[in-house]
Amino acid sequence: MLREHHVENLNNVIITITEVQPSPDLRYAKVFITSFGGDEKDILTSLNSYSYLFSKLVAKEIKTKYSPKLSFYQDYSFEQAKKIEDLINLNKWKKIFLMKVDGLI
Repeated sequence: MLREHHVENLNNVIITITEVQPSPDLRYAKVFITSFGGDEKDILTSLNSYSYLFSKLVAKEIKTKYSPKLSFYQDYSFEQAKKIEDLINLNKWKKIFLMKVDGLI
């Protein structure tokens, strides 16, 4: 279902859908995105304002009793993973520093 659609407010913005969480009855779906090239809040506002159109596009591609109502959310998992990685690296450097101070290295 790779298609390109133009939304005026999203010129020069790259959006990646990272995860979709459908409800058990498939009537709703949370769509998590990452974006580059614009304000995250404005991008989500634009996507959510066009969610009816996107739902119709999805309905054309899938054969289910209901077309899911889409809601767009910012995916923070990459930022959280980076913070965790930074903390692990910081801890690693602290251990090395303490080992040097203690004369173990």
